Amino acid sequence: MQIPDDLPPDIAEAYRAAAEKNVLAALNPKVFFGYFSVCADGRGHGGNTTFPGLDWGQSAEALLWLGRSAEVLASWEYVKGFQREDGLVPFAILPGSAGQTMGGKYPLTVARNGAVFEHWVPGNPLRTLANVTTILLMERIYSLVNDFCPLPDKRQKSFTSRVGGTEWLAQQAEMLHRSTTWLIGQVSANGMVSGGGFYVERPTRPEYDGVNQCYTAHALQIAAGLLCDLGDAELSEQCGAVAQRIIACFREQFWAGDHCVEYIHPERGAIHCHGLTDVDWAAIATAVASEEQVAILWPQLRDHPGFLYSGMPTGIATQPETYEDWEMQGIDRHDLAAMGRVWYLESWARARMGDRQGILRAMRRVISCGQNNNWHWRERYYSQRTGDLGRPMDTYCEYPANLIRIVHRFLSV
Repeated sequence: MQIPDDLPPDIAEAYRAAAEKNVLAALNPKVFFGYFSVCADGRGHGGNTTFPGLDWGQSAEALLWLGRSAEVLASWEYVKGFQREDGLVPFAILPGSAGQTMGGKYPLTVARNGAVFEHWVPGNPLRTLANVTTILLMERIYSLVNDFCPLPDKRQKSFTSRVGGTEWLAQQAEMLHRSTTWLIGQVSANGMVSGGGFYVERPTRPEYDGVNQCYTAHALQIAAGLLCDLGDAELSEQCGAVAQRIIACFREQFWAGDHCVEYIHPERGAIHCHGLTDVDWAAIATAVASEEQVAILWPQLRDHPGFLYSGMPTGIATQPETYEDWEMQGIDRHDLAAMGRVWYLESWARARMGDRQGILRAMRRVISCGQNNNWHWRERYYSQRTGDLGRPMDTYCEYPANLIRIVHRFLSV
């Protein structure tokens, strides 16, 4: 493992710990070559589970930066095998519960092969997350191992032969076509993306989550580029056109005058009463907000203390205590937290605005927290205004994986 040059000593130390004690420690070839868990201890959230909705993509990209492309390609092939014929990628793969229906009031149905396509929370949040994650990871693989991609030797359960990155992308053409076609099918004629909470379950954010609008537009723009490289001009142009439709819709329907609408409920309308939210970060990060909107947003976002929950970046809203029970489906409030996925959005937005010092300040808060916990990070950090809402996993790989991603994408440039 080679640490990027010119990192400050404290960040270099944290980078090494994030890699060695977390992301690399989560690899477990005893399950299969290329398998990695979402927790460094190999137990949290299941010892053989895979979560193509976000967790998988974050750790996979970190592993690519760490030079472990063989394992990432093996995991890619594993997930690829679970895509449904209509193009939907499962947000979770639970081999130990294959064919079962679990839970009481809110059941979770697991397909016979272990794939989970519909969430147990009413409203089915995370609906588009896996397809977006798949498209973004495909671009990362294509970009980061563009010279040569390893190919699997199934007999040895490892990667021994190699093929050019362009040829690898060509082999993903069917999956990309199906993934993007399904995603386009979730976009209405006026540019609204269905799917509820993009990466949060409670609040469910039915039916049109602002983060989902931003990420889907971004993913379709990425898909357009990949499809162009594959020579599929027709679908590439369609992806680009749908992305622009989403952006135009967002700038009109998801703007509340001085900040972004968090989500649009099918019955209650636009919800934007919880202060600034992760949607504001997403709108800047993905360049979905207009220049005029960014000019209004950025001075509010840049130094707002409400995004720090118990000192950790980045919370999903500056007024988490204002959420009502109906927004949580009356279940719990666990996602009213600071999470690595929102920290990544903050860092991305700061990078777009040229705020390197802001990226460093937030990163050093994350580093301090990990250092104080033997270089491990919790899954969630709660605001003192909402109290500790549970006992989240203590060796979760999201913060360390995103630390590695942020270093490479936004600091080592």
